[in-house]
Amino acid sequence: VIGVTLVSVVSAIETVGDASATTKAGAGRDATDDEIAGATYADGLGTAVAAVFGGLPNTSFSQNVGIVGMTGIMSRHVVTIAGTILIICGLIPKIGAVISSMPLPVLGGGVIVMFGMVAAAGMNMLTEVKMSRRNMIIISVSLAVGLGLNLVPSAVQYLPGIWKTLATSAVAPTALLAVVLNLMLPQDD
Repeated sequence: VIGVTLVSVVSAIETVGDASATTKAGAGRDATDDEIAGATYADGLGTAVAAVFGGLPNTSFSQNVGIVGMTGIMSRHVVTIAGTILIICGLIPKIGAVISSMPLPVLGGGVIVMFGMVAAAGMNMLTEVKMSRRNMIIISVSLAVGLGLNLVPSAVQYLPGIWKTLATSAVAPTALLAVVLNLMLPQDD
C-alpha cells in the first residue's frame, strides 16, 4: 500500500507538471487551478477504474506536451479520434501492420522533435521563475540528484525493490527534493 501510494503521489506531481506545460506550449498561458485539478482528478479516476479491473495505474505522458507544442492543437476531439484509430489498429491486424511498417528513422525523427519540445516547454516554465540564489539551489540540487540517480542506478542498488524503482525514476526524487528544499530553505528577503 505504501509503495502504491508513493507511485500515485509521483503520478499526481507529473500530471500537474504535464498540465502546466501543455497549456504553456499549446495556448501560451499558465494552466488555471481548475485545469490542474481536472487533470489530477481524471488521472486519479482513471487509476481507480484500472485498479477495479486489475490494471496498472494511469499517468499522463510528457510526450503529449511535445506533440501539443509541435502542432498547437489542444482539442479533446483530436484525442478521441486518435484513441479510436488505436482501437481499430488493435482490432484489425492488417491496419496495425500498415502503421507498424513505418520506418524507424521516421519515427526517430519525430521523437527527437517531440522530446526537444518537452525540454523547451520545461525551460520556458523555468524562465518565468525569479532566479534567486534560493531558487537556483532548489532547481540545481533537485535536478542533479534526480537525473544522477536515473543515470547511475547503482547508487541505490541496495535499496529495497519499490524504493529503488522510485529513486531511479527521475521524477520522484526530483519532485520530492524540490518540495523538501522549498519548505526547508529560508525565503529570500
